[in-house]
Formats: sequence, structure tokens, C-alpha cells
Amino acid sequence: MDNTLEKKSDFLKIKSKFFINRLVTYFSFFLAPIWLQHTVQLNLFFQSLTLLFYMFFMLGQWYLLGKEIDHRLKIYYRANSSMDRIIYRILNGNIFIILFFNILYMLPGQITEIGFWVFFISVGLFYSWPTRGKIIEESMAGQFGEFRFLDNFERTVLVMIAAMFLVSLPELPLFQNIEALKLYFDPREEVHSMIWNFLSVNYLPFNNYSKLFNLAWSFHFYIYGIGIFLLAFYCVLRFFFARRLAILGIFAVVSSWSFSRVLAQDFLASYTHTFPLLFVWALFWSSKSSTYRSGLLTGLVCATGAMINVAYAFLFPPMLIGMWSLFSKNKTDWYKKQWLKYNALGGFILVAVAFSHSETALVFDAFNFVEIKNIFLTFFTRKAFYSVGLIGLVMMVFYFLGRKKKRFSLISFDDSKISELLFCLALLMFMAIIINPIFVTNFTAMWILTIFSLIPLEWIFQSISRLRSKRNLIYVLYILVCLLDSHFEGRVRIIGKMFLEDEIFKFINQI
Repeated sequence: MDNTLEKKSDFLKIKSKFFINRLVTYFSFFLAPIWLQHTVQLNLFFQSLTLLFYMFFMLGQWYLLGKEIDHRLKIYYRANSSMDRIIYRILNGNIFIILFFNILYMLPGQITEIGFWVFFISVGLFYSWPTRGKIIEESMAGQFGEFRFLDNFERTVLVMIAAMFLVSLPELPLFQNIEALKLYFDPREEVHSMIWNFLSVNYLPFNNYSKLFNLAWSFHFYIYGIGIFLLAFYCVLRFFFARRLAILGIFAVVSSWSFSRVLAQDFLASYTHTFPLLFVWALFWSSKSSTYRSGLLTGLVCATGAMINVAYAFLFPPMLIGMWSLFSKNKTDWYKKQWLKYNALGGFILVAVAFSHSETALVFDAFNFVEIKNIFLTFFTRKAFYSVGLIGLVMMVFYFLGRKKKRFSLISFDDSKISELLFCLALLMFMAIIINPIFVTNFTAMWILTIFSLIPLEWIFQSISRLRSKRNLIYVLYILVCLLDSHFEGRVRIIGKMFLEDEIFKFINQI
């Protein structure tokens, strides 16, 4: 704020410095695809780093677009965690970019390419043009203030999460044809064409280099799908647990050997099977935000789910009912009606996507009790950390039924969020039984088991809140339990094999 009191001449210098810094930073990211197009002879590792550079730039654009939507629509909300704000803006911006890029995709090829560059050049100039508000606005680093005061244990777990995330990338298919890649990822054509159209435009700078184009799509599903999944899971956990237990919960998921095995068997699961958690987070966020304009995001999230798999469209009606009767039960009827109006855009897109989907007949796979049971049983027995999940479920039932009794006076949970969580879990399980097991498969089963496995820990930590040394000891023991059955060396071997084989292949070609 001090900059606003500077003299006019000094303020012009500040504005000029702001404009130059923003402009150079923004357009330096666009050098990535230009430089990468000339690195087709370099090894896969350096190509991957440059692609990641470009992808994080795109994530930044979605975040800034989501922030601009907030400003234009005057959406002011409460957030439970600083990470909620980041995920909300990225998701909001990404959904609108998907819609806009699909419009560009329908234009002739040359016009699509021109429109792509004109759009990002215009956006770059807009974001770089200095206004008083932009100069004094909060920095991006400030959004991660929640992690500023982490202790040594929590920092260590965060580093291990980052390491596990990087080495859990399965061996990627390096096809030369994008249609072959789509067939490999989605043989039953469950993903709507809008997603493929969006990816075609989003990575348009690499369109003339088939290997890089294929690699960019693969990285997108992993970095964006799993990255947003882990961040959203952290935000969901923060509604119930302390920060260190939320971090431990993320580590319990990413360190599971099942996490890597699922991706190796079905790479697109990183995108298709992570949606139920985004749905749950969107409901929690809307309930916490205390603004009826949050209906814009919940509607658009459901529409995005229908693009990912048309079966997810069935979540929209019960979501409206649940938000009206449970999540917003303390709100006025006027508030609820306004919230419904803001869901209208997402509902319209969802209906259009559902009726234009080519493989609607594959939606129903009802009453598949054996598959649902095997999914939970496999994860429950394969990961030692999940062995206390059954205890956590029993404890939560006893707490929910007898929380007003004195024996539970030392334990405190947000009763409204507990009710909302039980509603979401019951809804997902009901949908899995009567429609399709996809609602509780793979990653959904993992995060559900993780939540119940953390309840006994939270119970213990709240009971011995003054004995910090004992809490640290218990925390370290659980870290070791997660680490011992993570098969970290196996993940390193898989990702190392992928990069080394690429080098060997090039060496043979040179000979």
C-alpha cells in the first residue's frame, strides 16, 4: 500500500517497472514451445522439463482467468484454506478455457492457430498493463502462506510428497499418431470429444511434432489430473483435520504402491477416476464460501464431469437437492434460488454434453457388488496405513451418534461437515451400485480409506494436545509406515527405464 502514496514521477517508474517485468516474464514462457520445437533431437528428459515449463504457464493462465472472473462477477467468498482459493480459480479458469478452445477448434485450421496466438498475446498485454490495483495486489507466493510456518516434520513430508509425485509417473506411450494415443487412453470412448478438442488447441504449438504433441497430452493427464486431485484432497482434509494430518493424508495416498499400479494399468484414471473428489470438494467449498454465486462453479464442475465420463452427469440432480436441503439448510429461500440460478449455465452445458455423447450405452453397469467390494478390499489389504480405517469408521459412527455425551468432550469435529461428508459418501456409493462402479473406483476408494484412517490419529492428537513430543513420535511412526510399503525404488526404476530406453533407442539410430 505504501506505493500508492508515492509522488507521481516515482509512481510512473513503478508502473513502468511493473509492465516490463510482467511482459518479459509472460512472453518468456512462450519461448518454451518455440525452443522445444527445435529440440526434437534432444533426450526425453530435457523435452519433458520444457513441456512442464509450458504446462505450469498454462496453469497460471487458468488461475489468472479465474481471478478475473471473480473480479468481473463480483464473487467474494470465504475460504477454509488458502489452497481452496488456488484450486477454485484454476478449475474455474480451466472450464471457461475448455469452452473457448472448443469454439476455436470448430474454426478452420489456420484461423484456429491465429486465434490461439491472438488470444494469448491479448491476454498477456492485459495482465501486464499496470493499474494501481495490479501493482499493489497480493503476490502468487502469498497464496501459499498456509505453508509458511511448517515444522521440520511437515516440511520433510512435503518434500517426500513431491518426490513421490515425480517418480510415480508410469511408463508413457510414445506414439507418433495422436489417434493411436486416444485409442490407447480411451478405447471405449468414454471421454467426450470436447476434452480432446481442448487438448488439441491447448498444445497447438507442438502440433507439427507428433512425438512432442503426444507427450504433452500424456503429461497433461498426469500433472493436471493428479496434481489437482492431491490439492483438492488436502483441502477436503483441512475441513476435518489439522494441517500436519492433512499433509500426512496426501502422503498416505501418493506413497501407496496401488497409486502407481493403478496408473500403470489405466493411465487415464488420473483424469477420469479423480473427478468424484473434485465433486466433493466443490460442494464443501460452495457450502463454506457463503455466497450464492458459488453455484457457478458447482454447475460447471458437474458439466466437466459429464465431459470426462457421461455417468458423472447423474450427480447433478442429487447435488442440487443436497445443497438445498443439507449444505444450505441455514440459508434463506432467496439465497437458495439465487444459487440455483448460477448453476443454470453448468446445467445447460451438462445436458448438451450428455445428449451429444457417442457412447451413452456404456454408462450403466449396475449392481456390480463384487467389483466394488474387491476395490476396497484390495486397497485395504495392500497398504498398511489403511488397516486402521475400519477403526476410524467405527469411531466416527460412535462420535456421530453420541457426540453430545461427556465421553466425547475432548474430541471436536465440525458436525455440519461430518453430515456433508456422510451425504457425499452415501451418494457416491449409491451411484456406484445402481449406475456404475466408476463412482468409487481406484482413487476414490483410496481417499475414502485415508479419511477414515486419519480419524484415530486426530482423536489421539486432540486427546494429548499438550504432549507435543508424543505427538511427534506418533507422527514419525506413521510416516515410516507409509514409506516402508511405498516401493519407492520400483517407481524410480520404472521412470528411469523410460528415459534410459529413449537414449538407447537414439543411440542405435545414430549407429
